[in-house]
Amino acid sequence: MSRVSVKFGTDGVRGIIGESITDLVIAVIAEATLRYWYRKYGVSRVLVSHDTRRMSRDFAMIIASVAKGHGVDVNVVSSPTPTPVVSWAILKYKYDLAFQVTASHNPPMYNGVKVIGGDGAPAKPEDTDGIEGVINSEYDDVLRSVKNIEYTQIPTVNVRDDYVDYLVSWFSSRFKPRRLKVLVDPIHGAAVGYTVNVLRKLGFDAVEINSEQDPDFKGKLPNPEYDQVKDDVDAVLNGKYDMAIAHDGDSDRVAMVVKGLGYLDANRIFPVFLRALWEMGMVKKGVARTVATTHLIDDIALDLNIKVTETPVGIKYIVNAINMGEADMGGEESGGLAYSWHIPEKDGIYSGVMGACIEGSSGVSSIYRELTSRFGERYFRRIDLKANDAKALVNRIKPELRRQLTSMGDLARFVEIDGFKAVYKDKSWVLIRGSGTEPSIRVYSEALSMSRVNELLGSVEALINRLITG
Repeated sequence: MSRVSVKFGTDGVRGIIGESITDLVIAVIAEATLRYWYRKYGVSRVLVSHDTRRMSRDFAMIIASVAKGHGVDVNVVSSPTPTPVVSWAILKYKYDLAFQVTASHNPPMYNGVKVIGGDGAPAKPEDTDGIEGVINSEYDDVLRSVKNIEYTQIPTVNVRDDYVDYLVSWFSSRFKPRRLKVLVDPIHGAAVGYTVNVLRKLGFDAVEINSEQDPDFKGKLPNPEYDQVKDDVDAVLNGKYDMAIAHDGDSDRVAMVVKGLGYLDANRIFPVFLRALWEMGMVKKGVARTVATTHLIDDIALDLNIKVTETPVGIKYIVNAINMGEADMGGEESGGLAYSWHIPEKDGIYSGVMGACIEGSSGVSSIYRELTSRFGERYFRRIDLKANDAKALVNRIKPELRRQLTSMGDLARFVEIDGFKAVYKDKSWVLIRGSGTEPSIRVYSEALSMSRVNELLGSVEALINRLITG
């Protein structure tokens, strides 16, 4: 039998079911995590949750059984549960540790595990490194411990009702929006029954589609990117609904559609939320964004006289900035937003409801238009280039990238906190970073025109292809 290999990425462990994600791999992750967590933090109560994917419930029961074998008090969720709801439940019910079986937005053949600490936040890099260290240094003993897992009855817990009630209470005390007709699309994932019920209780006329929880997501990719929610866009633009809200497989991401603007990804949602929440007095200290997120945030923050903290890609870095007192909210271009007053994790349900409340009061499109009329519309695009050992390759070609990008415009600065990023004085930028979990180099660019975005992406793509093949 080959040795189990486990590598945590930016947000947990993921892989193809039956290949890199198996019963044994899941059991090894659970055993090593419990050993590490007990030694460093102590563990007496554990929550195990899962999404709608194939094998998710089975994997959750394996983790729960391993935890039970450690003599801890363990609960399993009674139904597929969104990742942010797990984070909220940890704080609400005082768990020391939680496991969420999910592969988030990845295709249906994937699954994985997220580890969430007693503070409700994703496991810190030093902790995931520590878990990997336990697997590597105690491998034979870990295997012996999980060889004959004793499956016993595990108590279940319903966390949905209290979470829905909490959101209803929070939003109803702060917003009095007009009644909108809202389309909610959980794309057959864990958010089924969540966002729609919160909106209904707040007085919205909310309709949920793609509401059958399905491990294959009915052939869709469980990611609320434009291609997956085109029907939602059409339904709003044709006047059937006032707006639409869509989520990914484990509901930590959000996308929206509003009249007058159409489809909104996080790079368009985040600036609107920042401005609206600042006006409400919720954002005072600062805001955090990842290196791959729109710099429109920087212009708004400068105007509002608040600090911007730039982080590596991954919500755990945004959460760290919030916990350090550097930011009141933060976000990333992939669809995740986090708030200091909510939970230390991105929450697509909370953000979706926030979007509906802002649209029903101030108006999302009016805020966005005011911002872009002052600071300029931003155009954004990302391309993925296949490459093995992507992170190492990006590090190796940095000198060539530096020379190439220096000649591409009036350079303001280079940023090297995650990959390699060139920022220009004309408000354009390009970022090159290797994926930690996939054989891919991701290249992101933003500018005041799409022609400038395409120029930067084309130049970098040509250079990387030449270096790879040459």
